[in-house]
Amino acid sequence: MKLPKLLEITQKYLDDEKLKTSERKKCLKDIQQKLKKKKKQLKEKLAGEHDEEEISRLNKKLDIVTAQRKKVIAALKALD
Repeated sequence: MKLPKLLEITQKYLDDEKLKTSERKKCLKDIQQKLKKKKKQLKEKLAGEHDEEEISRLNKKLDIVTAQRKKVIAALKALD
């Protein structure tokens, strides 16, 4: 799944108060795992990159993914 789509889904589930708690937890856990996988992929790409512009771009994406994952974790903790 591409990053913009993943971020869009994350925001949808963070904001949507109409979902049932159990369904919401399941979706948030799934999103958390996908964000974790995406973070790992970005770190691997970053480790092998030498171009300064590409490093900067990957760092920005990594920061965004990390921030979204933290929001998902906080939302999961709030549901418990």
